[in-house]
Amino acid sequence: MSPQPPTTSLDPVKVKPSNTTLNLNVQNYIKELEISEGQLSSVLKNVYENNQREDFMKRLDDRVKQYDVEIEKLCSKNYQDFVKTFNELLSVRENTSELKNELVDNNDKIQNLGKNMISKVDQLVIETRKQNNILLSIETLNKYMPVFNIYRQLKTQMKEKKNYYQALKLLEDLEVNYLPMVKNYRFAKSIHQSIPIFKEEIKAETITDLKNFLESLRVESEKCGKIANQQMAHKLKIDRKYYMLESELKKEEDDSNLKKLPFDVVDFSPLYRNLHMNQVLGSKSHFSDYYRKQRQKQLKLALEANQNMEINENRSENDLLDAYKRYLHTIIGFFTIEDQILSSTEGLVDERYMDELFNQALPRLIAIIRRIMEQCNDAELMLKLKIIIVLFCNTIEEVQFPTIQLSDLLKEIREKYYSMLLNKWNEKIKIILNEDNYNCMEIDNEDAYKILMELFPLDLNLTSKNSSLNFKQDNSENGNFFKRLPYSGCVPKIFLELKEFVNNCIKFSEGLNSSQTELDDMIRKPTNRLITERLSENIRILISRVSLAQLVQIVVNTIYLEKSIELLEQHLLSVIKASSSKQSGKLQGISVFKDLRSEAETQIYELLNLKIDELLDLESFDWNLNESKGQASEYMKSLLSFLKSNLDSFNHLPWPNDVDKLAQTACVSACRHIAQSLMSQIVSPNVKSISFGAIEQLNLDLMQCETFSQSIQVKGLDIETILLCFADIRQMIDLILNKEWSIYLNDYGKPDNKYNRVQKNNAQALLEKLKESASKGTIFGIRFSSEGKDDLKLIDSALKQIKNINQASSF
Repeated sequence: MSPQPPTTSLDPVKVKPSNTTLNLNVQNYIKELEISEGQLSSVLKNVYENNQREDFMKRLDDRVKQYDVEIEKLCSKNYQDFVKTFNELLSVRENTSELKNELVDNNDKIQNLGKNMISKVDQLVIETRKQNNILLSIETLNKYMPVFNIYRQLKTQMKEKKNYYQALKLLEDLEVNYLPMVKNYRFAKSIHQSIPIFKEEIKAETITDLKNFLESLRVESEKCGKIANQQMAHKLKIDRKYYMLESELKKEEDDSNLKKLPFDVVDFSPLYRNLHMNQVLGSKSHFSDYYRKQRQKQLKLALEANQNMEINENRSENDLLDAYKRYLHTIIGFFTIEDQILSSTEGLVDERYMDELFNQALPRLIAIIRRIMEQCNDAELMLKLKIIIVLFCNTIEEVQFPTIQLSDLLKEIREKYYSMLLNKWNEKIKIILNEDNYNCMEIDNEDAYKILMELFPLDLNLTSKNSSLNFKQDNSENGNFFKRLPYSGCVPKIFLELKEFVNNCIKFSEGLNSSQTELDDMIRKPTNRLITERLSENIRILISRVSLAQLVQIVVNTIYLEKSIELLEQHLLSVIKASSSKQSGKLQGISVFKDLRSEAETQIYELLNLKIDELLDLESFDWNLNESKGQASEYMKSLLSFLKSNLDSFNHLPWPNDVDKLAQTACVSACRHIAQSLMSQIVSPNVKSISFGAIEQLNLDLMQCETFSQSIQVKGLDIETILLCFADIRQMIDLILNKEWSIYLNDYGKPDNKYNRVQKNNAQALLEKLKESASKGTIFGIRFSSEGKDDLKLIDSALKQIKNINQASSF
């Protein structure tokens, strides 16, 4: 049955219009309700506040009715479509039941099939989960497998104890990169707990490795120092014997050492590796402290002098030098290695540590060197030791260590070296002076003469006054070469020894970094000491014990030794590379040789006088001769012959201009000594009486002396000067023989007195002795002639007058 349409009329309801008195506000409220989305409170509030409830309700009902009407109109419009649709649904209703049954059957079938599928699906889900778990496990294992591999390698490395550096790299990689990825797993905790154990084991092994490295340094230090010394020696042009051992000098030098660094012989990789390992382990400071302490101990051991460095009779010089070289090589190698470690590492050592090490080593090193030098008494050995020390100083300065104290020590040791040189050269000079024959050098070989002139280039003509003695001309006989030089063989020998002494002095000064002024001073002082103390003393001793002829040659030698000082001065300036002597002092040899020459001349005069006294032999002279022999006494002839031969020898010598007075002074001194000896014997109290015969004999002897004075030829000395030496005794003898006592007494004290050289005391003594001789003749029965009696009276008269003069002068 089809539905019936609604009975409600579709016509609009007619509403009575509202009163005009309705409030316009009510309409607004209604509009507001239609527009708003359920906010009624404000509208209701306004309605009630304005007391328009009834109007509002009424208005609202009207509005609702209006909307109902509109709805009905809308439904009436679509009703036909609705009916049509409903009829279609009723036709479908019949097939719905069949469809439902089919659906139920199909559902049952599907359910049955679904159960099997669900079982399979569940099984598939389980397997899929297993697969996913397996895949996840594989992925996880692949992800964390490096952790286990590294850990396994780490344990293997630690167990084998071969390569701890690689083990540390594995440990660092494991700790930093891999463990954080597995930190949530229990095995990670176990691995993490084992890491400190591994680190401590690695630390211990680095210390062990460091000990082995330090032990190797003790061996390699000497090699390193030797290479550094070799390179410095080539730079300074020092002979290889000062850095190579004696056994190595027979072999060829390994020049390859000159092309590499000294520390190339040391493998620093263990040190660098262990330092890096400790830095990674966070124990770098501990490692550095341990290294420094061990190196300080090694330095202390290296500074200890071994027994081979002690100087004794049982140890050869080569063994001593070898021990000394090894010792210094080790010190050089030590600091060279430390300097390389300072420059190639960071934090292991520092400048302060290096300074402390060197300051620790320097006093000990100085003490050992000083002790060795104090034991050394050989100048040659000390010079070798000094060169080794200079090489050491220059080498150690290459690594920026100061050596001022060592240089100062060498300057102190230099004084001992000079003293030893002085003693050694003193013996050399003594041998030269003792072995010389003190005759002029005679050379019969031109080559030998040229060699001599090269070694001792003294211009002989500069000092020779005698033109006949030009030593640069060929004094040949029968065409054979022959030269006769004024000085003896000791002169060039001494000069060459002085040059060699200067050379040895400069050897010790080499490498001391002294200024030219200091160098000049340190060479001149010992050279002056050698000349003024040692050479002069030896010559002085020689002067006191040689013969007269040798003394003459010594005088000549001192002249040329004095001139040779200029050559020695030039040589000294050349070795110190000074431009002129104005920059320094002068050698003191000139004044020394002048003093020695003066002493030699004085000794010549004394020896002449001694020989004169020996030949005079006045003790055996017969002072009571009755008459003279008619000729000079034999002693006087021998004396004058000796004197003439010696003075003539002076004339044949090539006297320099400044010592011509030697022959003159010798001649005058000898003649004066003869006259004084005769006079002193005449007035000597030992001679009690003198006869007129003895006076006559003395007159003959004096005449012989005067004849000698006129015959002798001495350059620069005239006859009057020689005769003047005999003037006193000549006037005395003439006064007695001429019996001119009245003239003597009357003119006594007057400047024009004929016998003004006769002293009254001497005259009185001679008169008394003449009187005594005359008295003896009377006593022994000798009869005097009338002339003799007159002479006696004259003597008595003259004697009385002289006594009166003496008494008067005494008041």
